[in-house]
Amino acid sequence: MKEQDFTQPDNGDVDQGWAILAVCWAFVTCAFILTALRVWVRIRLTRNLGSDDYNIMIAMTTTLIGAGLVTAEVINGLGRHEYYLTASQRQNFQVLGWADWMQTFITLMFTKISICLFLLRIVDTRNIKFAMYSLIGCLIIFTSVSVSLFLGVCRPLKAYWDVGVDGVCLSNHQVESIVLAQGILSAIIDLICAAFPIFFFRNLQVKLRVKVALSLLMGLGVITAACCIVRTVLSGAVTDPDITWAITTNVGWRLPEVNIGIVCANAPVLRPLYLYSQGRLQTQRTSSTGVSKERIVPGNALAGSSQSQYAGPRDNLQGSQTSADTSVSLEMGLPIHGNRDGRSSIT
Repeated sequence: MKEQDFTQPDNGDVDQGWAILAVCWAFVTCAFILTALRVWVRIRLTRNLGSDDYNIMIAMTTTLIGAGLVTAEVINGLGRHEYYLTASQRQNFQVLGWADWMQTFITLMFTKISICLFLLRIVDTRNIKFAMYSLIGCLIIFTSVSVSLFLGVCRPLKAYWDVGVDGVCLSNHQVESIVLAQGILSAIIDLICAAFPIFFFRNLQVKLRVKVALSLLMGLGVITAACCIVRTVLSGAVTDPDITWAITTNVGWRLPEVNIGIVCANAPVLRPLYLYSQGRLQTQRTSSTGVSKERIVPGNALAGSSQSQYAGPRDNLQGSQTSADTSVSLEMGLPIHGNRDGRSSIT
């Protein structure tokens, strides 16, 4: 980091840090509450805690770390002009901001992996598996590259934040390119995951209002994509000499992007909680390798499950649709009914 001379701003020592903290902790609190409810539902109700839940728990942990970093950044000048900061505050802000960007990349990766794994719970055909695992692979590779570039932003690394250390560093425009590339990929994956349920529910035998509701619920990732696009457009702030002030709007969009992503990943899993509160769930007992297990499912799912055991070869095509509907029922908490034509419907 090179030592710079700062010009006194016309608007004086304005402090926007309080607004950043308000946004930060409001969104983090919402994300934490929904994550806690998700884990409770999966452990106590559906009793099928899986890899998608573990990934969202990791994402929640890293976003809590991020909230701590943002709080420390505010203490060290985020939301104020650098002209009014001490040399120690500027140095601390560089360290914290560098760590916060990597935290953002990692949190977004685990959130999106959780969403992909959740979609695989609902439908796991060969094409869908290929698509979801390809997205997961792209996320892991690209995030690893982005974090590696940030870890190697300067040689030695200390030169990035210490003006007294000489080193070779990436230019501000190169850092901006990393942030831009990550933002573009993140927005694309958000839109793909949001659009996927719409195509799947199109062929599902459900009432129109339910189909629309489910599509909207699982398509909430569009909101995350919108926040990501705005944040990406504002990435030029990383090249501004007065970065503690210029980056404020970018951070203001980055925080909702990360935490709304976690909220969107949790929202579809919480429907069993609503059914539980309405007394519309029953206990299903299963036996595997001599071990008896219980799981709470929608009441009519039990009847649908028992009927499917007697399906013959002629029912294979219909059974495939029923299997998909049953999977949606168990994951979304929707009861299954048998129609006269043998096809299942969800209400």
